Amino acid sequence: MIYRKRGSVARWENGTLVRVSESGVALERGELFECHPETIGDVPHVDESRVLEAARVVQEAAGDVAIERLILIDGIALHEYRDEGFSSWTEHTQRMHLSLTRGHTRALLDLASFDPAEVSRIAAILARAEDREREAPPRLRLAPNVTAALLPSLVGIAPPNVRLVQTAGGVDGYGAPIIEATGPWPNAYRPSYRMRPIRMPLNLRIECDVTEIERDRPVAVALLAPASTVLRVLIDDGERAYPSTVRVTRIDAVSAPTTWYPYAGGSFGAEMML
Repeated sequence: MIYRKRGSVARWENGTLVRVSESGVALERGELFECHPETIGDVPHVDESRVLEAARVVQEAAGDVAIERLILIDGIALHEYRDEGFSSWTEHTQRMHLSLTRGHTRALLDLASFDPAEVSRIAAILARAEDREREAPPRLRLAPNVTAALLPSLVGIAPPNVRLVQTAGGVDGYGAPIIEATGPWPNAYRPSYRMRPIRMPLNLRIECDVTEIERDRPVAVALLAPASTVLRVLIDDGERAYPSTVRVTRIDAVSAPTTWYPYAGGSFGAEMML
């Protein structure tokens, strides 16, 4: 098996613009895996103006709260994979990794686009949030960005009233089509040509027979720490906003999936009711 990659990235990180280009090859022969740089043609070019403009827009969207970290990535990669056959594909990538702070509270956001809408929404709630942690309400909604971050932690332990499903579409780290599946997971994720692909679910979504969401429940709008089945979140109940800790022990309802987020092998956000 031979995998080749050519790609370039424009990366904006806290005021510094970095341009990276690479080309390399990975080979697998049974248990042996090796990789090395390789010049195999022209590396595609990325227009850095997109990340510069996105940085300006996101900084404006943050309003009165401080940006502790802002990483914007715009990239393109050409992939080739040879085994018994040959496949090639092109991948365009945008990523935003952001942390907003006010007082002792830090909100985290990871997006697959430069759209500032979620930044504006979360920044406005954080700007009026209390700094003291409060007990979570007994009934709660999770915003789609919080649900997407949670899904990888539910693999293998999801409550019986919901289903975790790999969504078909695109190709995996071996150039194979990503197919609809509920496990065992048939596809593999390749985070870099320097690593052997990992068998795991891609493009996760969560399904539940109950899809109606009660809009009067308080909502967890953002993560305050990396996600697990215990979530530190920023909660907005309409009158006040505050940090809290939520243990996910049951799921009452899940709406239709919406936006794709770059968690693990990718996951779709949906409103969830706990």
